[in-house]
Amino acid sequence: MNARPSFPIAGLSTRTPTARASAALTNAPSLPLRITCLGEAHYCDGDPASRAYSAPRNVALATAGSIAGAIAAVEVLAGQDRIAIHDDSAVAFTPRLFVVVDDDQCQVIAGEPDGLGIKWCEPVASDGEARLVISQACDLRREASCAAAAEHHREARSLRFRASALEGRLVHPDWRQRARAALLHAA
Repeated sequence: MNARPSFPIAGLSTRTPTARASAALTNAPSLPLRITCLGEAHYCDGDPASRAYSAPRNVALATAGSIAGAIAAVEVLAGQDRIAIHDDSAVAFTPRLFVVVDDDQCQVIAGEPDGLGIKWCEPVASDGEARLVISQACDLRREASCAAAAEHHREARSLRFRASALEGRLVHPDWRQRARAALLHAA
């Protein structure tokens, strides 16, 4: 039998202080925040007769104790001439999207490098908007698959990165308000 009444009773709280504390801990952000970067690692095998090539890479870069700290760290990383990716065979790395996730791998915030700065992805405002963004990203990935099948690999790679940048808006619901507030404060 359900112990909760089927109608609200004014002034009566069925939640004990322990239950409220437990709910608060369940919804608390999971720290530390991890900063990663999706980009392209560029390689050259050393043979002058062969061509250089690149491959998408997702690289762990740093951690932060708050959204503000993560924003500051990403802005410093985006302003650097070179990002160390700990891959001795890569001759260069081109950052395409910085992503900050919490300890539970929930997306907190994301941004695209823009010159020597960062263009932050606007977090979605609702679950409905998230579904729309997912649909648009799926369409871009479908176009990328068609381009790859037609051997237009550069176009396919570009479309995949555009889809990833769009998915940068998919901030986890527990982080949306905090991310919006942090971005307003950082602006």
